[in-house]
Amino acid sequence: MGDRRGIEPVRYSTSGIAPAERHEAWSDRGWPSVAALFESTPIGPFSTSAQNVYLDGIAVSYSTGTARLLERTPKRIASDGIDILGVGLLLEGEMHGVAGTREFETRTGEILLFDIAQPITMTMSIARSIQLAIPRPLAEAELGPVAELHGLVIGRDEAALFHTHLHKLSEAFHLIAPEDAPRLARTLLDLLVVAVHASAGSKRRTPELALGMAARAREEIHANLESPSLSVASLCRRLKVSRSTLHRLFDKEGGVQTYIRNCRLNAARIALLDAENEERIGAIAERLGFSDAAHLSRLFRARFGETPSQCRAGRKG
Repeated sequence: MGDRRGIEPVRYSTSGIAPAERHEAWSDRGWPSVAALFESTPIGPFSTSAQNVYLDGIAVSYSTGTARLLERTPKRIASDGIDILGVGLLLEGEMHGVAGTREFETRTGEILLFDIAQPITMTMSIARSIQLAIPRPLAEAELGPVAELHGLVIGRDEAALFHTHLHKLSEAFHLIAPEDAPRLARTLLDLLVVAVHASAGSKRRTPELALGMAARAREEIHANLESPSLSVASLCRRLKVSRSTLHRLFDKEGGVQTYIRNCRLNAARIALLDAENEERIGAIAERLGFSDAAHLSRLFRARFGETPSQCRAGRKG
């Protein structure tokens, strides 16, 4: 019994690749990598890492990555023949875009569903996420026409069971016999169906969002997250808006400066949780615009309830 091997994820990271070559190397990866599905444009310096498992035909990827624009074009759809329901669960970060004609915005803890046979364009912030690729026949047997789910966002409350299960599953692969993979796949699909039904029951449907200026502002922030010149004044100049207009766009986040600070703290946390990133905490602080390691530590603890050192010590390998 002690020699029984569990499910072993396949791991990938760009950390050992020269920074200038990372995006091209990632883009050249084949299916089931997300890179095979989209035309990708990095927003700022690029890096990514992932661990992937196959569970009875369902591909599951736990990934961390920098900001990027992803486009699933008609040409790509016609050429690759991939036919799945895509499921994206955000652990940290946000993404917004257009799926067919439906505009969407997805935030931490929420799920985005998309039909890979239809066009979609989305901008992702620096993020940690879990992606599932479910073969269309399997998805439609449980959820009905996949085309009708394209661009549907499932809220944080409705997604909670699915979220919790996937998070715990990532910690237990080494304990699970490979022959139990079909059971895991069945459970994942059942919990996704529960989340979709809960979303329908709450009458929550993704509103048609007037992203416009807010989307441009977010893209500017994520593209310049490591720039010392990122400020309210610089954003106003680039977007040609007043300070009051810019602040109104970020009312729900507590203002644009709070939004920038939280994005930088999220980016610091993602770097600290990356088992292959040995960058000094002081270097992370400097790179992300904090005055020093102590400044980062104080804000980090206020937001996450632990210091950067504690976060790094507690990460999973």
